[in-house]
Amino acid sequence: MPDDTVVRMGSRVRVRDVDGEEEFAVVPDEEADATVDRVSADSPLGRALLGRRLADEVRFRAPGGMLAVTVVSVGEVSGGAG
Repeated sequence: MPDDTVVRMGSRVRVRDVDGEEEFAVVPDEEADATVDRVSADSPLGRALLGRRLADEVRFRAPGGMLAVTVVSVGEVSGGAG
């Protein structure tokens, strides 16, 4: 049975940073769409989050410099193809 506290492809993740909280799905690059909160697993944030767990602080290099977020919830993406 998969561990639902680990971020993986298809996870719905809520993170907290200095500006507040944000929730999005981690998806394959071809499904990424920021307008509907779908972040590519190949993006700096997506790569940094994969394999991380609930409450982990994650640091990653973004175009604007080093950023840090804390994982506050992990779940499965609801809906999907269908």
